[in-house]
Amino acid sequence: MVRTHAKSVAHFVDEFDFSGVSNSAQLDFSETPGDVTAFADTHATFVEGKATFQFNVQGLFSTATPNYDGETFIDLTSTQRQVGIYPGGDTEGNFGYEGRSNITERPEVAETASAIALNVTWLGDQPVVRGALIYKDTAVAATENGTKFQVGAVGATQTAVGVLRLLSAPGGAGNNDCVVTIESDADSSSGGETTRLTFTTLNQASTATHEVQEAAGAFTDTWWRAVVTISGAGTRTFDLVITLGERET
Repeated sequence: MVRTHAKSVAHFVDEFDFSGVSNSAQLDFSETPGDVTAFADTHATFVEGKATFQFNVQGLFSTATPNYDGETFIDLTSTQRQVGIYPGGDTEGNFGYEGRSNITERPEVAETASAIALNVTWLGDQPVVRGALIYKDTAVAATENGTKFQVGAVGATQTAVGVLRLLSAPGGAGNNDCVVTIESDADSSSGGETTRLTFTTLNQASTATHEVQEAAGAFTDTWWRAVVTISGAGTRTFDLVITLGERET
């Protein structure tokens, strides 16, 4: 179980950043045993069950930007939302957890003379991804190599999982393309990078969106970075959050 409180919580749902309205987050891991008892067995027999996780996020009712209430209401009828929790906040290099999940509870609490709380429980049916926030910047207007972070190697039974979030429609004017890739390297120096993940090209017509890309291991490289390539004659800017981690397969 992982639990975190107060301002240090960074909380993402798909392309939305709800860090400013969440004040507590809890992550529980579980593997419910499966009953394989046969009729003639003397005792009950069980095997290790499917790995699941549960995010419990405690936040404050908000219909302004960010529209926490409105978005979680939509999520009641949506499935496989990409939820990310980063206990140290939304600073590059901080480790956290990502997972595809479905909403299970959305209780609102409104006591007299108190803040209106909106607590949400998300349930995932696959192993959670532990990774790092490797890039975060607003108004990105030029090609840039992100900082390398030692996220770790990806084993033969693991999958590298990258998440790209465009938090708002591009600012500025004209036409631009924005291509995001994630590279790995054996060390922190430059020159030996290999592209592992490539995301769909963003441009002036893009709206707030998110995308998940995966690549099966093994990758022995332990250092990872995001690369943002901007092309075109316009003045468009992009508000990006990029994370990278690994998941057991």
